[in-house]
Amino acid sequence: MAIVTGQSNLFRSAQALESNPDPQLRAGVVRHAVGTVANLATDSSGSMYRLASIPSYAILHPSTLFDVENWGFAQVVIGSRDITDQLLDVARSAATTQSPFAWGDANHGKHLWEVLGMSADPNAVIDIYAHAEANATGAGSMPFCIAWLDTI
Repeated sequence: MAIVTGQSNLFRSAQALESNPDPQLRAGVVRHAVGTVANLATDSSGSMYRLASIPSYAILHPSTLFDVENWGFAQVVIGSRDITDQLLDVARSAATTQSPFAWGDANHGKHLWEVLGMSADPNAVIDIYAHAEANATGAGSMPFCIAWLDTI
């Protein structure tokens, strides 16, 4: 077996003529949007609730959490305005808190626009929404913390 010395993607290999590492990954600042969203028992399917506005280049952090136990819908659906369920689509009964990311999953280190399945960075702020796919089962609320890496 060979003994090797390697490095992570946070360093540039001049020999391989690699581009500079993403500064956001190397030394990004963690930002948080912390809030609570509420719904009424009379809210219908198709309702939308804007949670936060995040830069498209942001790298969402695994500490993002949604406390869904008192949400007024049976299904928790979170995404952008038009891409409704790309961040989270789970039954409320699955757990009291939900995160759209896990350490090392397929979205680890990806920019928001990539996670949402966009073909290119729109270089804009993207609003994050909770969506209702069915009528409310009752009035409710959902505290949340959306965390992301931002540039310095």
